[in-house]
Amino acid sequence: MDIAALVDKVAAIKDQALGQLDQLYAQFKANAEKKGIHVHLADTAEAANAIIAGIAKAGKATRIVKSKSMTAEETLLNHYLEAEGLEVTETDLGEWIIQLRHEGPTHMVMPAIHLSRYQVADLFSEVTGHTQETEIERLVKVARRELRQKYVEADMGISGANFALADTATIGLTTNEGNARLVTTLPRIHVALIGLDKLLPSLEDALHINRVLPRNATGQQITSYVTWITGPNACAATDSGRKEMHIVFLDNGRRTLARDPVFSQVLRCVRCGACANVCPVYRMVGGHQYGHIYIGAIGLIITYFFHGRNKAKNLVQNCINCGACKAVCAAGIDLPRLIKEIHARIQDETDHPLSSVLLGKLLSHRKLFHQLLRAAQKAQAPVVQENGYLRHLPLILSKEHNFRALPPIAKTPFRDRWPGLSSSVANPTHRVALFAGCVQDFVYPEQLEAGVALLNRFGAAVDFPMGQSCCGLPA
Repeated sequence: MDIAALVDKVAAIKDQALGQLDQLYAQFKANAEKKGIHVHLADTAEAANAIIAGIAKAGKATRIVKSKSMTAEETLLNHYLEAEGLEVTETDLGEWIIQLRHEGPTHMVMPAIHLSRYQVADLFSEVTGHTQETEIERLVKVARRELRQKYVEADMGISGANFALADTATIGLTTNEGNARLVTTLPRIHVALIGLDKLLPSLEDALHINRVLPRNATGQQITSYVTWITGPNACAATDSGRKEMHIVFLDNGRRTLARDPVFSQVLRCVRCGACANVCPVYRMVGGHQYGHIYIGAIGLIITYFFHGRNKAKNLVQNCINCGACKAVCAAGIDLPRLIKEIHARIQDETDHPLSSVLLGKLLSHRKLFHQLLRAAQKAQAPVVQENGYLRHLPLILSKEHNFRALPPIAKTPFRDRWPGLSSSVANPTHRVALFAGCVQDFVYPEQLEAGVALLNRFGAAVDFPMGQSCCGLPA
């Protein structure tokens, strides 16, 4: 399989669909209403929650079962419905576990991956009132036993969807647990909450995307269940003899985002969660510290658009720009670049930190910057220890950096040594220009000296442009 070509194909499909969201929505709505589906459009998360609560009240539904939906997490739907006096039960195993723990997901695909089986056993013992064993198979049976009754009693089922096909008004769900099929078939009312970005022209487009989604999310060629729903099915519990089916499309900034020349590509996301799987920061701190609701590199970006600047301003600083998320993205999103763009936008909106402004101005004046470094070299003597490090300087700057030991500034920087080092190389095989940065120049000049000697030995002519400053300046 040509993975690169498939990723390009997915990106092209999503970009084309994002360019015609309004037309696809109108087409879906017209075709859906012919099939007896009620279609709603919510501009905001609050509006989507209110629509769904209204459907429940109109249908005299008090008990609700839900299958996994990141869009419902985005709107905080459970909290809203519970505040309205409705009983809501998550039926995805991971989602049910974190619901019982009163916390959010730590991964978009595996919401309870941060918990051990021993923690789950303790939780289930508390919920059931009986001590539970720690074998995973037995814990799954406990969940199945507890949840089966909820399906039977439920008046309403709420699902998300991976795809919404405009030409046939079909929704598609890609899952690994049978709960989504129970949620969408057993209750007499089915509500699907779907982001507008899930709209696609046809089944063919969805099948292309479904070739990369399971591979990136769970390492499968296809998930255990791929479900397509086109209109309400038969239901003996209603007066009409048909299930009552509603689809609530959520905008929440998506249409505006789709028109953004820089950030529209984030709506290509297929929610596979692979950007978290490969992220070294996520691996160290976990999802609850690496996201607000959406987790991983994509979450660092869309949190700004879906939940606001205040929720995003600290998250975007978690990226170390390693590029792993970009390499693994199933939709070819340039995640590292967009994270930096969001960081810059937030700083533009809230004023850049004074330290950054002052440093930027200082670095842009090379002579002044270098004069300060030379002055610091003479002034550093009182804080230089016998081992040659400035042990107390980090503590002066910040208590959080007291564990660091900084090297002193060299007595003679490389730029002052350069005139005595530069020598012509007869018939050079290469010409090399050294970009030193201020640390190599003023702190470790001996490393540059060794580098010049090595290059000369292999016939390379070396030049050192004297006008260069700190390597942080271009960045």
